[in-house]
Amino acid sequence: MGGNASQPTSPTTGPTSIGDPTDSDERVAQLARVMTSKPKQNKRRHDHHPFWDVEEDTDYDGYEESIYILKQLYKRMDPSVMKTLGDAKGDVKLSLKYDVRRQLLLVKVVSARDLSAKDLRGKASDPYIKLDVIPDSYSDGAKSTSVVTKSLSPTYNEILMFKVLPEDLSDTQLRAQVMSHDPMGKDDFMGEKIISLAETDLSKVSTEWYTLQAETDLDIKGELEIGLQFQLPDTLHVSIIGASRLVCRDPDKLPCPYVKVIIPGVAKVEQTKVVKNTLDPVWNETFDFPVAEEELGSRYIVLHVLDKAFVGETDAMGQIFIDLLNLDTSVGYAGRFRLADLKNSNKVRTKWSQTATVQEFREAMYAHSINRYPRLIFQKHTGNKVVTVSSRKAGSSARIRIVDGMAI
Repeated sequence: MGGNASQPTSPTTGPTSIGDPTDSDERVAQLARVMTSKPKQNKRRHDHHPFWDVEEDTDYDGYEESIYILKQLYKRMDPSVMKTLGDAKGDVKLSLKYDVRRQLLLVKVVSARDLSAKDLRGKASDPYIKLDVIPDSYSDGAKSTSVVTKSLSPTYNEILMFKVLPEDLSDTQLRAQVMSHDPMGKDDFMGEKIISLAETDLSKVSTEWYTLQAETDLDIKGELEIGLQFQLPDTLHVSIIGASRLVCRDPDKLPCPYVKVIIPGVAKVEQTKVVKNTLDPVWNETFDFPVAEEELGSRYIVLHVLDKAFVGETDAMGQIFIDLLNLDTSVGYAGRFRLADLKNSNKVRTKWSQTATVQEFREAMYAHSINRYPRLIFQKHTGNKVVTVSSRKAGSSARIRIVDGMAI
């Protein structure tokens, strides 16, 4: 957890005379309260642990605000199957508007916040924002803001423009990448957000904070052919037929693809054989998974196509998620799916494991509220700070900004 806070300053009201009767009465009242009040007892639980060093009294100033912050943090935690890779951190604020007359997408890069530090001391970065549209039909290329030096929450207020025809808006994506300028070498990637213009109201100025994610590989291409059959009472047959039109990563050699098959919540992982040196592999392999019919509504299949590296790292060639909710068990399914880089997709969360993990979250939240731990949350909050929490077991994290005790 981390954050920084600025201490507020009290307004100056001018000097007070020692002989001011109002001031004297107030001091006497304060002294009387101190003398007549009982000292608070630090009651400890019988099952005391150093982490649970708390008092039983819950009437201290700011307790309700702390409970609200705790609830918001847990609310934002979401169990997931795969973690976002890389060290993407922070948010970028963009305003989008479409100029119909000039057929231009206008993007105002307002600011960014809570970015990761990229300098050698790990204290700051020299960030700038790079934008491009996909597809880039008019070859505008990438456009960048100016560089703000030594900042983790830079402000830009710069407008960048891209030529996009009205009929192309629904198929166009805007990619915003936060980079850190490195005068001695390649600039550092700090995170990105890919925005679908089809999901944005461009008839007016649309302003939003976008959470940065790991880099998405938009060069992934190809299709995977599969088949599904369900056998009562509890067996799902997953057939991996083949793939076509995969992308060659290494210009010096063809890939050696294989497929890893996972059903989140089922303690079994399968993979096909490796087919060497091809962009159109054929496997014709079938794997059986124990899945009861009543569980199909909360299960889905994760298929990873990978390029086997006999020396070095194995490369990802794309993923597919198949929801089993609508599977017709009497007919099954056979078809092709387009591969994509889905590591940042919301679909990676598992509805099945979420049920059990959320129950653990609720119990943990209750324990934290009763014991008022951690102290970072259960205190009187002033200034501006960011609190981040993560759960290794759930593979999830959450971040919340606190401004003078208010969670935003």
